[in-house]
Amino acid sequence: MVNIPNTESLLTSVLNSAPYGIMTFKSIRNKEGVIEDFEFLTVNKSAVQMVSIAADELVGNTMMNKLPGNKDAGLFDKYCDVVNTGNPLSLDQHYEGEHFDNWFRIQAEKLEDGFVVSFLDITEFKGRTVALERSESRYKKLFYESMDAIFIANNELLFLEINDAMVNIFGYTIDQLRAITLKDLFKDENDFLRFNQEFYKHDKVEEFEAELVSSNNKPVHCVINLINLSPDEDRINSYQGVIKDISRKKRADQEILWAEKLSMTGKIARSIAHEVRNPLTNLSLALEQLKDEVPEEVEDAELYFNIIKRNADRIGTLVTELLDSSKPKSLQLKEQPLNEVVKETVALVADRIKLQNMKMNESYDADLPDIALDHDQIKIALLNIFINAIEAMKPDRGELSISTYKEEGSVVLAVTDNGKGIPKENLGKLFEPFFTAKKGGMGLGLTTFQNIIQSHLGSVKVTSELGLGTTFYISFPQ
Repeated sequence: MVNIPNTESLLTSVLNSAPYGIMTFKSIRNKEGVIEDFEFLTVNKSAVQMVSIAADELVGNTMMNKLPGNKDAGLFDKYCDVVNTGNPLSLDQHYEGEHFDNWFRIQAEKLEDGFVVSFLDITEFKGRTVALERSESRYKKLFYESMDAIFIANNELLFLEINDAMVNIFGYTIDQLRAITLKDLFKDENDFLRFNQEFYKHDKVEEFEAELVSSNNKPVHCVINLINLSPDEDRINSYQGVIKDISRKKRADQEILWAEKLSMTGKIARSIAHEVRNPLTNLSLALEQLKDEVPEEVEDAELYFNIIKRNADRIGTLVTELLDSSKPKSLQLKEQPLNEVVKETVALVADRIKLQNMKMNESYDADLPDIALDHDQIKIALLNIFINAIEAMKPDRGELSISTYKEEGSVVLAVTDNGKGIPKENLGKLFEPFFTAKKGGMGLGLTTFQNIIQSHLGSVKVTSELGLGTTFYISFPQ
């Protein structure tokens, strides 16, 4: 016949075999019902070994009498809270009192009008972790305080750790970044395919230049490096990546290139003006002389004279516009609100918008600081952009959006249309003289626009998607 142990002996056996200390307590309350102390009810063997007090000395005695250090460590008040609220307690606690100077992992839950607590001595573990934390502190300082974006990723390029610079550069929160992969930051899928091929071929990537996108879909020019942190075959691979934002350098390079192009265009323009205007002047004088000598009764003479005159004038106008577009503007700068200049320019195209049954959305930041502008020149530049946007859209379906805001020490004007968009291969040619996609256009409007903005020490960025539209971001220094 099998002997079945009673419930009490079975419970005692379980408690005494546990590797961690277990104690149960009953609340001792005063006349007002406030807990003043706790009485020991049960204590297992592990608890006796940890506190070095015999079980029969503890059971029936009180916490404040045998283990008063609980009060100084703040544990007594926490246990009272467990009993009074029913909320469980779980924490790592340094306990210094009686003969202790230890770390314990403590868990407590309410039990009738008292509580049960389990605790494990983790002093040795804490010592190792402190040493490890000290050894890692220098690395963490480099990781989190770097000016470049640094991340740790798994072999699927899912972000595991991210530093503050990565949050600042791309505008995502840490939680948002941990929910995506490096692939999601690439603007062009073909760039990622090239990156991925190099990654799997060499198990690392060096000095890979690509255009990534921030949380608000703005492009960020970057150089990416990726190395394997755990090359051993028996370990799960993790990778450290460094992303350097080179957007400012790219903009500086583009501005230098633009200045060189403008200088070259100016030289060509002056040469053309000299070579064209002299014979053009002679042609115009000869035409006037010819008109005086040809009898009026000659059929269609006046018609052909007008054709010659009109085309000679067009050539002269083209030469003048070429000269104007390629030379730095002489500005009359005055501190003034950008919003007012934009609104005045919008008023000039309002009739076009209305006649073509298009929508106009305007959003102006009322807290923008005044900036140094040449009122008339900026209106010429903005009128150019507004008209281009309107001409790119279809009547009855067009929607022009204009907004101003502050960003990183600059005042920004964004002009967005929902027109046909600009092919990617044409984006780099937009501001080149004589480049145009419009029938009958001379290709000098955007050159003049760029010249005016750069004369104000401003910059222009263009994003576009075919079939969806185009946005011009025009930034002025504060």
